[in-house]
Amino acid sequence: MIDSAAAAAYCGPAASPRLKTLAALALAGGATARGKLRRYPLDDMVLKGARDYQTEADRAVEAQIVAGIAEAFPDYAIEGEEKIGNRQRAGAPVVHIDPIDGTTNFAWGIPHFSTVITLEEAGALVAGVTYDPMLDELFSAEAGGGAFLNGRRLAMQPVPSPEASVVGAGLPVPGQVKSAPVEAYHRALRRLMDTTSGVRRFGSAALSLAYVAAGRLNGFFEDGLSIHDYGASVLVIREAGGIVTDFAGGPITNPGAILGAAPDLHRWLVEGFR
Repeated sequence: MIDSAAAAAYCGPAASPRLKTLAALALAGGATARGKLRRYPLDDMVLKGARDYQTEADRAVEAQIVAGIAEAFPDYAIEGEEKIGNRQRAGAPVVHIDPIDGTTNFAWGIPHFSTVITLEEAGALVAGVTYDPMLDELFSAEAGGGAFLNGRRLAMQPVPSPEASVVGAGLPVPGQVKSAPVEAYHRALRRLMDTTSGVRRFGSAALSLAYVAAGRLNGFFEDGLSIHDYGASVLVIREAGGIVTDFAGGPITNPGAILGAAPDLHRWLVEGFR
């Protein structure tokens, strides 16, 4: 049973029934993930690729959300990161699911991860939710409807200078950086360390991007992200008044580079990759 009424308090006052349903599924899936948080032995993980882990919790949460999507939106396509219940529907909206963004954190028992659900329609991000189960914080947005954190509207604040900013960045594993030369990425990181008030690496790209919208970070960049990771949070940033592009300031590719920031800091961050 999908309790979208209870989820309404986490969304904006004008949230559509569709967004409330996505919020309800993220809240329920996140609660399942929270209950399964522990330090997982390596023998209890599946290695999907180099330094890319999957736990039984990833599969359980995705299966739970897929069942809810199938009930609420029987004609929609489903694309889950763990590929549980994926289905194609020509021309239909697509629901992208990342049951646990920050699986490495989760698998090592670090309580910082998120459940992400993104709705894509005709190639555009139209709705999404990023939920932090440990802090019970839900970031939500709809195209043209604004961005919200637990029902409170988010609006990007100006950044007076790079020196007065705190920026998040991914620390890439070997082979992750493909959108720019590895040396250029490292120079961009060094530039942050030499200039800003601090650099943060939290381990969940979805939450880091959402933090940009909330002003907890003033910018964030990472390479090798998929729409499962970034979709909902990119929409949250844009609806809060921020800018999200690739490292060159151009369109985002999937998978690819993500650079999101307050408008007055975005140009400076892009310059760091030139």
